[in-house]
Amino acid sequence: MTENQNLENENQEEKSKEELEKEEEEKQKINSLKKAGKIAQEVKTYIKPKIKVGANVYKLISETEAKIEELEGLCAFPVNLCINNIAAHYTSPIKDDGLEIEEGDLVKIDLGVHIDGYIVDTAYSVNLNEETSLENIIQATEIALDAAKMLVKPKTNTRDLGKKIEDIVKGFKYNPVRELGGHQIERWTVHGKKRLPELGSQGGDVMEAGEVFSIEIFASTGEGSVHNTQSSYIYEINPYSGRVPLRRKTSKQILGYVNKHYKTLPFAERWLAKEFRLGVAFGLQELVQQGKLQAHNVLAEKKGIYIAQIEETILITEEGFEQLT
Repeated sequence: MTENQNLENENQEEKSKEELEKEEEEKQKINSLKKAGKIAQEVKTYIKPKIKVGANVYKLISETEAKIEELEGLCAFPVNLCINNIAAHYTSPIKDDGLEIEEGDLVKIDLGVHIDGYIVDTAYSVNLNEETSLENIIQATEIALDAAKMLVKPKTNTRDLGKKIEDIVKGFKYNPVRELGGHQIERWTVHGKKRLPELGSQGGDVMEAGEVFSIEIFASTGEGSVHNTQSSYIYEINPYSGRVPLRRKTSKQILGYVNKHYKTLPFAERWLAKEFRLGVAFGLQELVQQGKLQAHNVLAEKKGIYIAQIEETILITEEGFEQLT
């Protein structure tokens, strides 16, 4: 056998090894996503009957997160439970703030499950308000979701889905929320590089087989535009920050703990309270000021507005898609 033939054989073996590793990785990804999706479905079914007038929000969120872990999943982000004009990013603070669901509320619950960094993201709404102006708001999001899914296949531009979502939500006399919407989901990253907009005018990205997306739809009785409130209970590592001096010992401990346990995934300040008895608020404050952490402020429209939400995670396949949640 010549030296060239030996090299060819070695290259072929190396290529086969790489291909096998890629196949194994893809298999792990699919299995993990399906397991996470099954857990998310079960958790949604479990918690929905508990979303009722008089229910304590802190307890609901804690029960939802505990159920995810009981079913051998991990929270991909803190459970969000947003009421009426609050659109996103509300989770309970360190101590129970006494928030309860009241008669006339429109409640949204948004949860994520991951298995080894492979994430699914899902949400739905429960309407406890009998006003006629709200009787179709959940239906608007559900129909828009079904219509958007019908367009999904490789090479589809997500802008086309956004146009369809916008047309249907506006057809029900509500407004999509322009700052929010669907998104690609990557390993260890809830909001991936590609986005799936709420409006057809917002531009989009091309879907490819093997990618994971959340189709996320908001319908608002207001203008369809949210603002940052002053409250933030959810944080996330800033992957682009370099080394910075930290004055507080707790800040250094929190940063090490977050890197180890949550990596690049969002986390709640109340999760840290289980590990650190004192200094969590000051530690988080310093880490945000130094750019090591990003705070996710609660997002809202003005008071008196109602917002509904729905979200499902899909895997793009060669034939179209597979719904995971």
